[in-house]
Parts: sequence; structure tokens; C-alpha cells
Amino acid sequence: MSKFRKAARRAKAKSREGGLVHRVLTVATDHYPWYDWGHRLMMLVGEHRRGDYEPPRGRDLWYCFADENEARGRIITTHRYADVRATEGQDVSWRVFDVQDDGGTVKVGFWGDRITHYGLSRRELALFRRWDFWECRARGEWFGLRRWLYWKGLHHHVDLRKPFACNITPPRGSGGYSHWHCELRGRHSVHRFRNYTWAGGTAPVKYEPKEVNA
Repeated sequence: MSKFRKAARRAKAKSREGGLVHRVLTVATDHYPWYDWGHRLMMLVGEHRRGDYEPPRGRDLWYCFADENEARGRIITTHRYADVRATEGQDVSWRVFDVQDDGGTVKVGFWGDRITHYGLSRRELALFRRWDFWECRARGEWFGLRRWLYWKGLHHHVDLRKPFACNITPPRGSGGYSHWHCELRGRHSVHRFRNYTWAGGTAPVKYEPKEVNA
């Protein structure tokens, strides 16, 4: 490992996980091919969760009313589930704006084993609108740009083409996938993607692992 990679790994360990510095250092120390810019783009714009980079979406919002006074009481909000767990066993009724399905669905309801839909008061509706605009549309999605960049990177990473390689795909109905591009160079009669091979025409895809030298 080069001195640069070692220094970058040490700096990455000290940086805030999921922050801009952490993302840049992750890109600098990854082991993906240089032409796989899609994976690097996902690291830069994806939502960092559980050590991975998922589709960008708004942060879930838990909230409750101080003294259960919904008319005039103070609204307590948090984006940290640890704050919700800390009140377990107490007489606190948390409610949640929960983003699911990679940002495609928003559920509103009481927090617990099961989310139950219910009507929103005027104060809750105002809170929802602020959360929806700032946490989801602005911060989470950059008004659509962040999600567009992420899916662009994901498509390139999955449908990856190796430079100067054959890049032909298995014929339809052969048992292969359209994102399997032949990785071989030069003349060859049998195409290969990882451990799968296929010939021309309608020949089916075969599983033929590469030999590993002892």
C-alpha cells in the first residue's frame, strides 16, 4: 500500500463518518477500477447509512408534544432514533414523519411497532411542510439534482463497460443479463463476464469459474 493510501486511511478514520471529508477520502482509497466513475459518484452524493451509500432521501423526523399539550405546548423534535429510545418506558408519545422506499414514500403516524395513519393538526401540518421542504427536497434531494446524480452513477456502475474490451452482451433468452458485458480483449469465439461464458447465436450462458493458480 502506498504512503498516500496509508495517510488517507488514517485521516479517514479520524473524520466524521458520512461527512464531505470522509466521502472524498473514501473515493481516494477505494479499489474500484479507474473507469468506474459511477461508484465514486454514488459515494459523493449518496445518503450515508450503516456504512453504505443509499439513494438520497430526507431524514426521518420524530416529534412529540411537551406535556401532551397539542394546542399550545412546545413541540420536541429530533432526527436521532437514540433520543426516542432513551424515553422508552416513559409516558412519551412520539410521532414520526418516516421516509421509506428509497425516498419514494412518506408515512405519517404514531411511532411504535406499527405506523398508524392519522390526521394532522395545523401545527403538525406546518411542521410537516417545513420538514418536507428542507429535509427532503432541499437538503436530502437538492431539489432533484442529488437523486438524479445518484441514479446516474448507479446505472453506470451496474452497466459498466471495460475500456477497449469486447463489451458484447449475452443474446436475449440465453439466461444472461443485459448488463453483462464481455470483458475479454482481442479475438475470441467465446465471450466471458466474470465466471459466465457464452458463444454467439442462441447458445445459453454457462457458469464456468476462472481457474485460480495455487
